[in-house]
Amino acid sequence: MFHRTPQPQARVQLLQWGEEMNIAGVLVHARSDFSEQVAASLGQIPGLEIHARTEDHRFVITIEEHDQAIISETLLKLYSVEGVLSAAMVYQHCEPEESATS
Repeated sequence: MFHRTPQPQARVQLLQWGEEMNIAGVLVHARSDFSEQVAASLGQIPGLEIHARTEDHRFVITIEEHDQAIISETLLKLYSVEGVLSAAMVYQHCEPEESATS
């Protein structure tokens, strides 16, 4: 069963001409004894938003950045969060500048 995670505040990113927006959907699985600590740590990572979490300690998150390399770095950074067992990117999308700015 999924539970919506309340967000402290909405983030708005303004794009400059020539930039693109990259969005990745990631499933993170945490150790049961670290679930709250993982949630707090994930909430501190720039560009990352927790959308839902399950009773079996899985988190549905998105990472939004202008640069695909930062998405990759953030995904790898998830493995350094104490209590994270796995992080799998299940979706990735890039909006070209024409779509992102209109």
